[in-house]
Amino acid sequence: MMDMPLSTWMLFNGAASHHSRSEIVSRLPDGSLHRYTYSDFSVRAKRLMNVFDQLGVPVGAKVATLAWNSYRHLEAYFAVPCAGRVLHTLNVRLSPEELAFVINDAEDSVVLVDPDFAGLMSQVLPMTPGVRHVVVLSETADAVEGGLAYETLLANAGADFEQPEIDEWSPAGICYTSGTTGRPKGVVYSHRSTFLHALACSSMAGIAIGPADCVLPQVPMFHANAWGMPYAGVAVGSKLVFYAGAFAPEPFADLLLGERVTVTGAVPTVWISLADTLARKARPEHLRHIVCGGSQPPKALIERYRRDFDLKIIQAWGMTETSPLASISWPQEWMRDLDEAELSTRVRGQAGLPLPGIEIAIRGDDGADVAFDGESMGALYVRGPWVADSYLHGQGAESFTKDGWFNTGDVAIGSPDGYFVIADRTKDLIKSGGEWISSVDMEAAIMAMPGVVEAAVIAIPDDRWVERPLACVVLAGGAEVTTEEIRAHLQGSGFATWQVPDRVERVDEIPKTAVGKFDKKVLRGRFPQ
Repeated sequence: MMDMPLSTWMLFNGAASHHSRSEIVSRLPDGSLHRYTYSDFSVRAKRLMNVFDQLGVPVGAKVATLAWNSYRHLEAYFAVPCAGRVLHTLNVRLSPEELAFVINDAEDSVVLVDPDFAGLMSQVLPMTPGVRHVVVLSETADAVEGGLAYETLLANAGADFEQPEIDEWSPAGICYTSGTTGRPKGVVYSHRSTFLHALACSSMAGIAIGPADCVLPQVPMFHANAWGMPYAGVAVGSKLVFYAGAFAPEPFADLLLGERVTVTGAVPTVWISLADTLARKARPEHLRHIVCGGSQPPKALIERYRRDFDLKIIQAWGMTETSPLASISWPQEWMRDLDEAELSTRVRGQAGLPLPGIEIAIRGDDGADVAFDGESMGALYVRGPWVADSYLHGQGAESFTKDGWFNTGDVAIGSPDGYFVIADRTKDLIKSGGEWISSVDMEAAIMAMPGVVEAAVIAIPDDRWVERPLACVVLAGGAEVTTEEIRAHLQGSGFATWQVPDRVERVDEIPKTAVGKFDKKVLRGRFPQ
């Protein structure tokens, strides 16, 4: 068999040669639609590859993006790794201090920034001395002092780029994830892992994307490679649709319906927000299925889409460390005659079946595998060719076992049918709108306030965001600290606005375990919602 490196070029090369007429459509923040073909995309991506050479960006250097989902972001998705550089997608929801940390930790030398985030980038630049160039993804660069205009750079760059030899094990991208302390850790994706993940993503065992599909990855492109959907979509030549800007149900529904989307994916909050809008408009008759990840979708949500729109919400599970797609809850052939009530129990509410190439293990406290009996709980471990074997700079080494597994930090239950479900989190992190919030860091910040003795932060259910943080606070005798003061203090301590709790409860004491740790399960029982 031929020995060919599994690089991102193998995903990109067919864009112009085999799928030249396929469309890429972007709804921009101003509401306008930008359309062009894969042929146009291929030329512009190669121009961007040449831009990096003209700017003197070394091969292997880190190139960050701070951008919405759009055609320009897609160009960077391929141009950066295909040119031998490393793509680092920055989370637009981070505070300036958090962004500065991850930019410095990754050693980014170039940042491609959307005009909407130019002000944020201007705050970050004084804290990131290693950044040599800021490229504004627009016709002009006025929004950032000393910035370069993306369209001007492309216009002055050549349209041909000779494919370099790239080691398939070399880095292609970096995404950051939060650990138990909330300090982000870098996960480095290789060209090989990116290629293999794209194949798995496109397969019928994955998200099921083919040349005849129109794919709308509403999951942000800064969030674990948008679940691999942009790479998979380009690889097979599907039509791609992007929604840029803050999410709003009305325009998103119009885009979904107007572009005849067949496959889409997003976190549960999107589908919760969208349901009433779709009910007023029309059933998306072209839509085959919805992939839902980030957190477990409520059963009521799955049932509503099945009942009202005859649409399947398929739950997916993964982590930044798994590139991120690791499992999807597709039913098996022998289940085709099961009624919906039984499917809901046995399949729809599960984290899924591991994708081919992914192995999971559920282990007890003694390290032995527990039975897939629908009852036994254990720590969830995973391994596979697109699962990280370490973090950047060797951080978090305790999460990786000597026998080659990654400890996810989740507790899972395996079913006799081969599926598994996430039963709990061993990490005290809160997942709001698909994004992590560190309860540990938030507690430390609150307890740093004068008049606060103790603070514990727990997750409570939320109809829109699935989870939101609730702060339980013990005050010193005679002290008065308001919710508004706590929120203001947290924002001043580096927490983004969306991260700070909407609700604060004053309690006499924080319940503790026998070893003196905060007993959060007691608090969850006391404040279930």
